[in-house]
Amino acid sequence: SFMSGMAGNVTAFNTVWTYDIYQAYLRPSATDAHYLWIGRMATVFGIAASVLTAYVAAQFNNIMDVLQLVFAFVNAPLLATFLLGMFWKRTTGHGAFAGLVAGTCAAALHHGLTLPAGAVAGVKGGWLGTLSTYPSEMAQNFWTAIWAWSVCFGVTIVVSLVTKPRPEEELRGLVYSLTERPDLKGEKWYRRPGPLGLVLLAATLLLNVIFF
Repeated sequence: SFMSGMAGNVTAFNTVWTYDIYQAYLRPSATDAHYLWIGRMATVFGIAASVLTAYVAAQFNNIMDVLQLVFAFVNAPLLATFLLGMFWKRTTGHGAFAGLVAGTCAAALHHGLTLPAGAVAGVKGGWLGTLSTYPSEMAQNFWTAIWAWSVCFGVTIVVSLVTKPRPEEELRGLVYSLTERPDLKGEKWYRRPGPLGLVLLAATLLLNVIFF
């Protein structure tokens, strides 16, 4: 499972770098052989970065703390962007980009100004100073994610309101309010996404109350 995940991540990394960034913006008219070489170099660099990251992860109590820290920086602002993009047709590309950058910066700022109890300044935080101390690394990660999500959400809305939106025709099938939905009135409750979503939200809320 680990090797499969690594292979998928490395493949995605070199593909995005080679075709979406390097070919699109840096060398748009190079040969296929050149792009193949760039992809191979991206693979080498990606694996080397993974090895270095392993030494950083070894300083944490467990791998889950590291994963949650990465999710706080990456997944939390992405979630805010996806929610707005899917459910608010006024969201713009400029707003999404500005929100992602602001959310990631907010996560870095919060992480740099806080520390878990008993930790020293460094990879676990506090590299900008110590304004607050959390009882555990996981608590710090959760608050980092909250700050990242909130800042991204707010900045995306503000920037979207002052930039030009896309025509509604281009958003059909992408935004909830502009997408045709099937009629599921005759289906049983467990075959409809609405009731299942409410059950999952209730279970998530209950678990957070129990283990907060």
